[in-house]
Amino acid sequence: MFSASGPAAKVNVTTTEEENMSDAQGTKTPSGPWHLWLIGIIGGLSSSIGVISFMFTQMNVEAVMSRFPPQQREYFQSFPLWAVAFWAVGVFGGVIGCVLLLLKKRLAFPVLLASVIGAIVSTLGGLFLLGGMAVMRETGALGLTVFPIIVAAFLAYYARAMSKNGVLS
Repeated sequence: MFSASGPAAKVNVTTTEEENMSDAQGTKTPSGPWHLWLIGIIGGLSSSIGVISFMFTQMNVEAVMSRFPPQQREYFQSFPLWAVAFWAVGVFGGVIGCVLLLLKKRLAFPVLLASVIGAIVSTLGGLFLLGGMAVMRETGALGLTVFPIIVAAFLAYYARAMSKNGVLS
């Protein structure tokens, strides 16, 4: 008579919640829901644009800075260290957070939350404490200032939802 015992006889037939969710959606992806990749890549690209803008502004790249009206250029160049630091946290946190999201790491949420805080403090601080409201309104760029906050808030919200759903570990 044959008796199955030992490590070779044990077969794990349990499925994860992620696999069950994929089966229910009609998709079979071993790497998480399809929207994780969509949001992670688009969010990362959007945040990368912020990093490029930050770097060009901080390095005072003439080819870029010459496109700004003089009053807007002076405004960006007058940022104190705290505003530059929060701006950096906002944009670099967005890129790092999206990479962590794509890697399905729970750390994505706190990093993206820091990105939201950086975006809020640098944007609102710049507008209300550094005279940016008048400059941006005068140059017609006021509407664009809320875009980074909206994107950062959405990414943090999404990372939190994915973490609560067990997609991020």
